[in-house]
Amino acid sequence: MKNNKEKREEILTTLNWRYATQVFDPSKKVSEEDIHTILESARLSPSPFGIEPWKFFVIKNPELRARVGKQPKMTEASHLILITYRTDVKENITRERLERTAKIQNQKIEELDGLKKSIESTIAKKDSEGSLESWVRSQSYIPLGMMIETASLLGIDNGPMEGFDPVAVDELLGLKDKNLKSLTMLALGYRGTDPASLRPKVRREFDEVVEVL
Repeated sequence: MKNNKEKREEILTTLNWRYATQVFDPSKKVSEEDIHTILESARLSPSPFGIEPWKFFVIKNPELRARVGKQPKMTEASHLILITYRTDVKENITRERLERTAKIQNQKIEELDGLKKSIESTIAKKDSEGSLESWVRSQSYIPLGMMIETASLLGIDNGPMEGFDPVAVDELLGLKDKNLKSLTMLALGYRGTDPASLRPKVRREFDEVVEVL
């Protein structure tokens, strides 16, 4: 088992290796086992009160991928994942969370009254402020980060993107009827010939972005 020093070095080396891949080699495919692990990291992502306000779509059909967007990586990457967020949080998410918790943790719904009140009060407050949808959207970026890091640690290139028409994608995939909206996509695969992959990573210095108070 690796010690913490080895783990730290592996994480930082990997994140320095990673870049937002724009050119993928279409002949190289990610194994289904690796894709499953990446999606599991998304499923296990944290969310407020554990409400999990998202759903992920793995778009494999070549014709469908071509219709989703015009960026080459959408069709050349091994896998294309669409991250969506729930539009029915106010109506359904509390009930679902309580039922799921009661089943998995072998509890009665009545025993979860404190959790119920916390979720409902937060959702009601966000709704009254007009910020409920933006709150749900922001939470749904968390699994994107989880998938990016997991893929990178597996040596799999990745490129997040928002250069697509979410309204058109929602219509194409019938997401409105599923109480979902498109948020962002993640292309996964192995980099092709791309000069950008050889350039040093450009980031501000640690002390510029971190301040200890």
